[in-house]
Amino acid sequence: MNARTPQARHPLAAQDMGRILACLQKKPGTSVEIARALRLTVNRVNGLLLELRAQGLVHAPSCTIGSKGGTVNVWACREAEEGAR
Repeated sequence: MNARTPQARHPLAAQDMGRILACLQKKPGTSVEIARALRLTVNRVNGLLLELRAQGLVHAPSCTIGSKGGTVNVWACREAEEGAR
């Protein structure tokens, strides 16, 4: 996992952030894919992804087309992306 740990005001938020990072280290994914894998709501995952992005732990290097035809961010860990180079 990244040397930096996620900072959160609440222990459950920190726990869920850690779970999201672990999920993204396996493979990049959309917020819907992450929510399904971790059994969290999409709103919860979106909020935590924004916090993780603000902390510099994740980013959205690409997009895909969602089921309704709009673009959807594909999230990845920064460390995983940089390590592959």
